[in-house]
Amino acid sequence: MRTFRLSIVLLAVLAAAAAAAADPLPSWHDRPVKAAILGWLAAVTDTTGPDHIPVPERIAVFDNDGTSWCERPGYGPTDFQVDLARSLAARGQIDPEAMPFKAWFADDRDALRAFGWNEAYVRMNAAFAGMPVEAYRDSARAWLARTVHERFGVTHDRLYYPPMLELMRLLEAHAFQVWIVSGGAQDFVRSYSEEVIGIPPERVIGSWTMPVYRRNDDGTVTMVRGDTQTYNGHEHKPANIEARIGRRPVFAAGNSNNDEPMSRYAVTGPRRGLAIWIHHDDGEREYAYGRPGRLGELCAEHPAAHEVSMDRDWVRVFADGIGR
Repeated sequence: MRTFRLSIVLLAVLAAAAAAAADPLPSWHDRPVKAAILGWLAAVTDTTGPDHIPVPERIAVFDNDGTSWCERPGYGPTDFQVDLARSLAARGQIDPEAMPFKAWFADDRDALRAFGWNEAYVRMNAAFAGMPVEAYRDSARAWLARTVHERFGVTHDRLYYPPMLELMRLLEAHAFQVWIVSGGAQDFVRSYSEEVIGIPPERVIGSWTMPVYRRNDDGTVTMVRGDTQTYNGHEHKPANIEARIGRRPVFAAGNSNNDEPMSRYAVTGPRRGLAIWIHHDDGEREYAYGRPGRLGELCAEHPAAHEVSMDRDWVRVFADGIGR
């Protein structure tokens, strides 16, 4: 039986929160966006105020890659699948010279672009059809345990952002349901979400592959991966939120165009919502990339949407001892 453990990052966040109870967000600078978050939270949890949100409707959704943890220079869910595909090729289960695997293994982006990015992802995901779901998750956990980030020298699961984990815990302390809503592979995030960031697998929505029921000769049942993946990005995010949660979120956090639809969904509902855009503008402590795009436009357009500058708004980007 796998022993449950909390990650070093999450333990550090919990310890810091306990030590700084007077400041619920100690990894955030005292700037307007922190004040906006705390002011909104006070308003929507005030049972006597006009903006009170009943507990069942307190739904918060966080993107994962680039919003809750570091997504550069490689994209974790894809890097894991490429590694897993290599292991299948080594066992003769797939042809390493066939496209798109040849391009994936060589990290040949031009060839992948020519082949078609979407089809390249579809073909790679289909290569894992028939694999038991739990074996896939075990493989993901093993990859995370052995793979060290090339710049920061720690495993990827230690690269969750303390400011965002603090925010998750603060919302939970005020009876919010916190969900991860990612464009990445759902089973990849589910493999570690509970022990690393305290979010149980049933509160993870990602790009998912329909499992297939398999009855074994001894009468037991194994759920195996199918070959069709449902994408969870852009406009699919609010659609899948509706399908899986059945309630409109009142808080959303994202970092890219992929997250604008669910952020807009959160701030345009009947309840007072809030959305934040995590802007990667700190090349010294993390990476500087991206552009305002659709989330930046939403922040300019809607008073309940706010830019979070990593450089100006966060006291720290990673747990102590990582980076600077």
